[in-house]
Amino acid sequence: MYARNLAWMLCLLLAGVGAGGYAWVTPDFDASGLPRVLCYLLLGGAGMLSVFLFPRFQRRRSVVFAIWIPAILLRVVLLPTAPSDDVSRYLWEGHLVSEGISPYAQTADAESLRQYRDAQWVQMNHKDQATAYPPLSELAFAAVVSVAYHPLAFKLFFVIADLLTLAAVLRLLQVRGLSLQYSGFYALSPVVLIAYAGEGHFDALMVAALMWGFWAAAVGRDKWAVCFVSLATGVKWITLPLLPFFIWGQRKHSGESTFLNRVYRRSPYLLLSLVILLLPTIYFVPSLPALFAGLFKFGGTRSFNGPIYDLLLLGIGLPRSLCSALVMFLFASVCLWRWHEREQSTLDAHGRWILGALIVLSPTVHFWYLAWILPLVCLRPSLPWILLSLSSAVYFMVWSNDVWGLSLLQRFVFWLPFFTALCYEWWSTRGRVVLPCQRPRDEVVTVSIVIPTLNVADQLLGALQSVSAQSLMPCEVICVDAGSRDATLKLARQSELGVRVIQSEQGRGQQIATGVAAATGTWVCILHADAALAPTAIEQLSRSVRADPSVCGGAMGQRFEQAQAELLPIELLNDARALFTRTAFGDQVQFFHRDTALRYQLMPRQPLMEDVESSWRLRETGGFLFLNLPCEVCHRSWKASEWLTRFRLVMRLVARYRFVRLSSRAQAEALSYRLYDEYYNQRK
Repeated sequence: MYARNLAWMLCLLLAGVGAGGYAWVTPDFDASGLPRVLCYLLLGGAGMLSVFLFPRFQRRRSVVFAIWIPAILLRVVLLPTAPSDDVSRYLWEGHLVSEGISPYAQTADAESLRQYRDAQWVQMNHKDQATAYPPLSELAFAAVVSVAYHPLAFKLFFVIADLLTLAAVLRLLQVRGLSLQYSGFYALSPVVLIAYAGEGHFDALMVAALMWGFWAAAVGRDKWAVCFVSLATGVKWITLPLLPFFIWGQRKHSGESTFLNRVYRRSPYLLLSLVILLLPTIYFVPSLPALFAGLFKFGGTRSFNGPIYDLLLLGIGLPRSLCSALVMFLFASVCLWRWHEREQSTLDAHGRWILGALIVLSPTVHFWYLAWILPLVCLRPSLPWILLSLSSAVYFMVWSNDVWGLSLLQRFVFWLPFFTALCYEWWSTRGRVVLPCQRPRDEVVTVSIVIPTLNVADQLLGALQSVSAQSLMPCEVICVDAGSRDATLKLARQSELGVRVIQSEQGRGQQIATGVAAATGTWVCILHADAALAPTAIEQLSRSVRADPSVCGGAMGQRFEQAQAELLPIELLNDARALFTRTAFGDQVQFFHRDTALRYQLMPRQPLMEDVESSWRLRETGGFLFLNLPCEVCHRSWKASEWLTRFRLVMRLVARYRFVRLSSRAQAEALSYRLYDEYYNQRK
């Protein structure tokens, strides 16, 4: 069997062992933390690796089954895990509401509620504090209690919501032209699996409504988008800053020439949102003031594991009130900045920034808070958040410490990988990860295919056939030849694609740059002669760049035409490098926005490392997108018996180029000529 399939199934099996182990070592919610940490890491590491090992399937139905079946099975395996003590509060307060008693009117330890004390009341935390759950959540708790007064009822309810989130993520990936396997960053995340199927946190309801709101907005159903996000806000207040983006912040429609005009035309959306938010409060009107008092006490008088808040409070020693004011100011600044950029970025980009800022700036950060943002990470995989979803395993050490909480070292383990990766992203993109270059949003997307050639008659036909088989045809195919003496030019001119042949000086970078300059499409896709495009490559590229104006280029992906176990690590490293460091090799099929490529000279005219250099120039200019849409490449240069030698050679040359590139582009370009001679001399 294909090595990738075997490795994928092995990773899923290990993830299942991790999930089963976590359920087994957590018969009680306060069970020892170290076994939970180890099982969490096994589940998370194997699950994340399985995303990169996702097999190639011929039919879309097989892809969907390969995503859904492991996702469902892992959740079923985790259901026996001891639920969080929060579930006891859901049960008890839901019972109160079903009896016509407001949980806001008094705290859980009030004498007036003595007759309702039961086993769930005993297991509740913070009985002396007022509840902070919104009215819509309380009504949802009562609805579940009316079906069954048992923790498993809540778990099943939340897992259904969790799976609805996965369905929304898959829909969004399809709309955006991205690889469906990215959904694994949510579906197989230990944060999500343990938070919902394991511990039973109600955040699953909020996230499901929010993600369907993003989907509705993506397909132009604005009213449904407002409804869904309003429901999400009614379940948990944290999505409130996103509501204005759905009501007023989306793209202008006909007749909405000014912001004031848009406010007027979209006032029915505001009314619709207010109805959804206020309707559930009618049931609790007399006791609502106590709800706001509870919210203030919850958010302003306690803290746990908030990196910025703890730095201000414990590191600098500022008063708690000043710490709260500072983080509120920082969060408001992020929201205002995103509002200023509301028409320049996608809604999911605003969501990532706002929810991400909320997590980082919050005084209290529990591990399951990360589940708020992970569905959006699937739309733009992010190394910092994926690392945090794994390093958050240390959270469970709170049950092994002498005092409930994380030590300073444990908090460093929790947050350091995240902030280190953030610093890397800022440095490697020169800040463009925050402020990417913007393309014209309404520009018509047309794609030119540029194929650099030199004596490739035995390979070119396969590349041209893959272009002919596209579900969406390119506007042109350009063959940039550097003096072929075989039948290369004859094959190109005889192609039914009407290939345009132009001449260039020798050198792949020189040829590609010439082809980009000659192209007439708004986008240029660089296809090597020994590669073959996936059948839907151009269609998905067009869909992706239309959806996100910050994308200025990227890569599609690569698989070797012959499946060899020795070459699997190469494929994995190539995917991970392109996805997390925004660095692609030429055989991963690079693509560029033509005007941006010309304006910023993204393609250097150098003989070697032109692909690496163009990737770095691109990420320093604008958004880099890795579609993870594998295109097949010839494996002959990666012989099974010599792959390790070639791998060491490539890595050594790239490292030398990277070191010199730190000094200047000019020195790196000069080095590329020496590396060219070294590379091809050692390949002979």
